Amino acid sequence: MHLGLLYHEEEAVVIDGNSFQRGSIYLITLITVTSIVSMVLIGVSLRSAGNAKSAMIEEMARGSNGVLDASEYALEVIKSDPLWKLTAQSGKVFEEMSVGDQVYWGKVVDEHTGAKPTYDTSTYQVTVTSERNAVKSSASIELFATEMDYVNYLMLFGAVHYWALDETSNPTQALDQIGSYHGNYLYPEVAGAGYNDEAGLVPIFDDDSDHVVVPWGPSFNIENGTIAMWVNFTGSKWSNYSFLGMDYRFGGVPAINMAIWGYGVNIYLNDSGEYRPYSALSTPIDTITPNTWHHIAISWGNMGLFIYVDGVEMASNSSNTDELKTAQAGEGGEQPLHIGGGYNMAWIGTPENGFEGSVSHLAIFNEQLNAVNVADLASVKPDKLIFSIVEDSWARVFE
Repeated sequence: MHLGLLYHEEEAVVIDGNSFQRGSIYLITLITVTSIVSMVLIGVSLRSAGNAKSAMIEEMARGSNGVLDASEYALEVIKSDPLWKLTAQSGKVFEEMSVGDQVYWGKVVDEHTGAKPTYDTSTYQVTVTSERNAVKSSASIELFATEMDYVNYLMLFGAVHYWALDETSNPTQALDQIGSYHGNYLYPEVAGAGYNDEAGLVPIFDDDSDHVVVPWGPSFNIENGTIAMWVNFTGSKWSNYSFLGMDYRFGGVPAINMAIWGYGVNIYLNDSGEYRPYSALSTPIDTITPNTWHHIAISWGNMGLFIYVDGVEMASNSSNTDELKTAQAGEGGEQPLHIGGGYNMAWIGTPENGFEGSVSHLAIFNEQLNAVNVADLASVKPDKLIFSIVEDSWARVFE
């Protein structure tokens, strides 16, 4: 078990007959627990004087050490719950439980409204209560939740475009948070229809006419580049589902296409506008698991063409050094980028092809990232919450 140091400087006050302890809490490392019984609180002390009232408060403090331990337990429950933004809406941190002769329960509210948290809550007031021999005590802590600055993280790797695809309320646009190439939802109702494993909002696509279309721009011509995204596939194994594509020229062969077939990832990259079988690259079947979020990335350029799944190289072709580009506008080129849709490379004419599942946090980089870079991207969950304790927010009360 790893112990965390919970330290506070406290001062006793009395309000309406209740004794409070207030102080600043600095959580250095949250403990990892297997049982509330095994927790030890370090650094908790009570200043007491030699009179009966102080002695009674001291006795209460000794009886309430458990609720302070339980507060650390509550923090660990929150920290280890990837879906906390959804769980918190129940108003409960953990259900009532008995440990020895004490009963514990944990509740949470929105610190600003005092009501049950919503999806948009950023500051949580967590209260843990214990009852023992008719003495009830509580500890209250305010937690501030933030998401990592994923935009700046992507830019460290040279990202030039980034669509989080986390819009809600029937949006018209999918915002590009780096390059300002905003896309259009063909069917706005798909936006925000589901959640990923960290409770981040994602679209849910289910046919070939509900995807996002991003108008072409000059920075879509990339000689050495990388595309990375998170994908959750929900379709059938032996049907073709495309989740990204862009035509070389209108009605022609795609310049790029990404699809799933047989639970394998299939890509096509060609800068000539002609169909060439060697421009295709596939991972083995059963590379991905349906109904599971995977980080999928491709890179192209002087080193060749690569496919990565969950940060691991799954296929490569060093002889395909084509770049991403389309024909000139006057030749039917400069075609839009499709996200959540693409083309079926197995059919003559490469008809439009849809996707079943979700695509989120899609980024385009203007350099060919190496395996280490891609592994770093795959290791970071964009919607994971980071918690910090609000200074001077801790209070303890006896009833």
